[in-house]
Amino acid sequence: MAEDQGTILLITTDRALFQDLAPAAASRGLKLVAVASLPEAAAQLTSAAGAISALVVDFGREPVSEREALLALRQQAPQIPFVFLETNASISPDTPAPLRRLPWPLPVGFADQVRATDRPVVMLADKTLFATAALPLALQQAGVQTVSLESTTGLVEFLHDQKQARTPKPKQTGLKSFWGRLSGEADTQDVPVLGRVVVAMFPGFVSDAEGLDRRIREVVPEAVCYHISSLDAGRAAAAAIKDRQLVSLLREQAGRLPEYLTASGESDQAQSKGGGRILLVDNFKPTLAALGQALMGAGYEVFTAESGEEALQQFQAGAYHLAVIGTAIAYAQHSGAEFAQKLRERDPDMRIIFMVDRYPLQAALQGVSQVVELGLDDALLKPVESSRLIFSVQRALERRFLLLENVRLLKEIQESNRQLAQLNDFQKKFFAMVAHDIKNPLTAIMGYSEVLGMRLKANPGELKYASHIHSAAKTLNTLISDLVDLAAIESGKLRVEIGALDLLAVITEVRSRIEIVAGQRKIDFAVETPAALPPLAGDPARLGQVVQNLCTNAMQYTKEGGKVTVRVEAAPDKVVVSVIDTGIGIAAADLPRIWERFFQTEEAKKMRKAGFGLGLKIAREVVQMHGGEMGIESQLGVGSRFFFFLPVRTAPVAAVPAAALESLPSLTVPPGSMPAPTPKPAQPASTPKPAQPAPAPKPAQPAPPPQPAKPAPTIPPRGAPPVKPSGGTGMLPPLTDPPRREM
Repeated sequence: MAEDQGTILLITTDRALFQDLAPAAASRGLKLVAVASLPEAAAQLTSAAGAISALVVDFGREPVSEREALLALRQQAPQIPFVFLETNASISPDTPAPLRRLPWPLPVGFADQVRATDRPVVMLADKTLFATAALPLALQQAGVQTVSLESTTGLVEFLHDQKQARTPKPKQTGLKSFWGRLSGEADTQDVPVLGRVVVAMFPGFVSDAEGLDRRIREVVPEAVCYHISSLDAGRAAAAAIKDRQLVSLLREQAGRLPEYLTASGESDQAQSKGGGRILLVDNFKPTLAALGQALMGAGYEVFTAESGEEALQQFQAGAYHLAVIGTAIAYAQHSGAEFAQKLRERDPDMRIIFMVDRYPLQAALQGVSQVVELGLDDALLKPVESSRLIFSVQRALERRFLLLENVRLLKEIQESNRQLAQLNDFQKKFFAMVAHDIKNPLTAIMGYSEVLGMRLKANPGELKYASHIHSAAKTLNTLISDLVDLAAIESGKLRVEIGALDLLAVITEVRSRIEIVAGQRKIDFAVETPAALPPLAGDPARLGQVVQNLCTNAMQYTKEGGKVTVRVEAAPDKVVVSVIDTGIGIAAADLPRIWERFFQTEEAKKMRKAGFGLGLKIAREVVQMHGGEMGIESQLGVGSRFFFFLPVRTAPVAAVPAAALESLPSLTVPPGSMPAPTPKPAQPASTPKPAQPAPAPKPAQPAPPPQPAKPAPTIPPRGAPPVKPSGGTGMLPPLTDPPRREM
């Protein structure tokens, strides 16, 4: 939920408006309270002025005659923004009222209302609307004749004279002049009536316009005044709210009012991909008017200036997105290139387009070369076609948008990386705490529960409790071991002792444990292995952990009566171990994520008894550290095949502990590889290994190419550097008791 931002006090009797505005206010952390009349609103302001964020008046339901009373109330609470929701009726010139504010473009139908009224209408236009002649042109297209004044100086007197000129005079009688006697008409002196609608340039503040409106209505009470700004309605509203000024919005824009109330300063610098604010600078007024109208017609906000000095005086960083500069600007203190450099110094993100005089040719070439030297966006030859300028502006603004968007995304990524780094640091510390502060007392719990079990054999009831303690401790130990292994993998400290590997012995050891579980769950368990395998290198404990994990998963996700098969296949360059089940299978959409840490499919979550979803992640890392890889084939509802392969050993393997030499009767030591005083003669090659079930001669093995006089793998001298697997980072002490994992 958004943080509480205050209360909007709404004067209306329209329930539909309240219901439309309430969700938008709530999403911005604003509370909406409706009252039916101005006296109720005044009471609310008096009792809870500190909690009111804005007072909103719906002139769709409230009488326009209350506008004066509302302005008086505003004087009593100047710290609270007042927002007037206007309708076509409330802004009509036929309705007398104090100064009203209008957006640009003009509201639909307003020009027709001006044409139909008999009242004097004064429109105070900002510099852009006046310089581009956009406002007079829009009124003329509606059939309204206007009088344009470049200043408000003498405006009150002008309106007074026009009022007198429109006032009918009594019919004069008396002597006629010579021309009067010839024409038969009385002498009259006509005062020119220029028009009822005046468009005056007003570059000042709205508060100054309110004072001018009061002076006009004192002299010409029937006159109505409007202040019209070319600023975007949203930006203008947000700026007025920030300055605690009176805000006027069309009623259909009421839904965006909470956005304007909570807007920050950053919104003023934001640029949507489809619009922008443009500074148009040129000393030729017809060019300003024509190009300004075209840009405003294309949906851009335009600000005009006739010189670089004037533009720099009103310039603020972030106020404009793009500048269109006529390079010959009023023979001013700065050339076009100097002016562009000053703009870039104040706002590095601003895009700039030059308009270069076509003649003389040397000046045109110089202007184009400056665009390249300064890294500007484009150079257009005068006279500039409106369509060509709009195309260039679109490209420049799109480039600006993409550059700023890249910067924003980069900052987001950097912040996300910082947060992830903090999270990973916390995770490492947590895993270290688990490894040292939890695993040790857990080992004691397991040990004492075993002792209790032995001593309580004569008491079946108490023995059951001890068994539950031991079983739960083993499950927790398995989970903690997974976390410790994951921490070691992600910190690069998981060690593997690579030595000569008897994979068939590893499979046999795992088989003895899995057969018990298979019998309990009534699952057909089979192991398919060849009689012999090519020489392999690996860590028996770690690879036993991998096979155990795959078999345990297969048992857990296979229903009663199903089948699990462990298959070992030899290839010329690798050995493939597969665990095949007829279990629940995995959906195709989940297969790419199956190796992610903590990931479990929805089907697995329903059947899983315990586990973090780390088993496959750890198993794959172990296989990769042996130079192999792990894969999966699965179909939902049919079953799965998890497999991994190990590369065949092609060179002697080091890193076998010296104490293990006594237990390797089938290995021979070449002369010179061990100290001379204590040589150990090789034992007969036919001596069977204790853990190998097959007979020594192995007659069933396929006949490989003859390898005469090839001895058993040799052991390098003591102290030789160990052979590390691809991707490995160290060595891990041998596991005395390979963990039984229920993944």
